[in-house]
Amino acid sequence: MNLYRRAGAINDVKPYLEAAENSSTRSSNAGLAFNKGLFFRYTNEPQKALKELNIARFDGFFGEQAVHMMIEIYLNPANEMIWSSLGETEYSTTPDNI
Repeated sequence: MNLYRRAGAINDVKPYLEAAENSSTRSSNAGLAFNKGLFFRYTNEPQKALKELNIARFDGFFGEQAVHMMIEIYLNPANEMIWSSLGETEYSTTPDNI
């Protein structure tokens, strides 16, 4: 998933998620829910991501990562770069400031 996200091809993951969902025998597969949550997080759909990550948070393997991702979504639901407003302030980086 991260490889596709970094390559800018996150939408190429969708067919794999659908195939995994169709072949899954268990209705509440935590691994699938975690990966769907990541997909929705990276495609800027935080409500769907929280729904899927909430399923995965009870799992022993994916639980900690799911909770961590949920906290990140609650703190920054728009997935904005918080430090991007640095250029709008009077702060400047010069050799004297370093």
